Amino acid sequence: MIYNKHGNLVRIFYLLIALFFYAASFGGYLKRKRSIVLCYHGILAGQKRLFRWQIERVATQNRPTFWWKKSPTVSITFDDAFDNLIENAIPALIEFNVSALIFAISKNLGNTPQWKISKNHPEYQERTMTATKLNIISKNPLIRIGSHTLTHPFLTEISHEKIREELLESKRQLENLIKLSIDDLALPHGSYNQLVIEIAQETGYKRIYTLDPNTHDINSDNKIIGRFLMTPDVWQIEFVLTCAGAYSWLLPWRRFLDKVKRLKNR
Repeated sequence: MIYNKHGNLVRIFYLLIALFFYAASFGGYLKRKRSIVLCYHGILAGQKRLFRWQIERVATQNRPTFWWKKSPTVSITFDDAFDNLIENAIPALIEFNVSALIFAISKNLGNTPQWKISKNHPEYQERTMTATKLNIISKNPLIRIGSHTLTHPFLTEISHEKIREELLESKRQLENLIKLSIDDLALPHGSYNQLVIEIAQETGYKRIYTLDPNTHDINSDNKIIGRFLMTPDVWQIEFVLTCAGAYSWLLPWRRFLDKVKRLKNR
């Protein structure tokens, strides 16, 4: 989540609930068999130091340790494949030997965002990697490339045929570029329904990443994986609690609010 989205009062309220869940899970111990997947976008130059601190923390948490200190594993993903990752994020990943999955929009390589994005968004003028740069970083053993569709649409707002084109053509273009199988898909805007999931599976994606703030059972056959939105600018305690799974209460809470809204609109 973007932790300050609703202002600091709501942010502190969320933090207090997360602290309660952290204590209830014995510091994340009860979630030790689950994975926390973080979803970043671009990393700006001014965020480089903060991001390095976060990756160092992830590397420490992912190291094998005594059973009574075991915490959930943390995975790193980046949506949109912004060019600034090359200077501001990948060096920290290499330094601490942390792997990452980068989701690219195959028809937007080397351009500023051509999809629906606010002019006030921090990445509004940021360019994505060129095809050449994406191909180069794909050779790094710590980096895996996934698809973020062809043009980054709201998949629930387009036709069955367009969904298939967005998923199939992006997979084909990226595989032709990096000469590796593209098995991972991140759903743009977190927008999906059962039809989107079915088409994604039909077109050959083995893992499908949402923006549902949910932990993932590492022993489960479920290949629909929730993620927690993350930026380097969050408070350090928010980052630590997210990596412990303490913000996973957000998903049932959001579903409850959605249900209330639907009942009001009847």
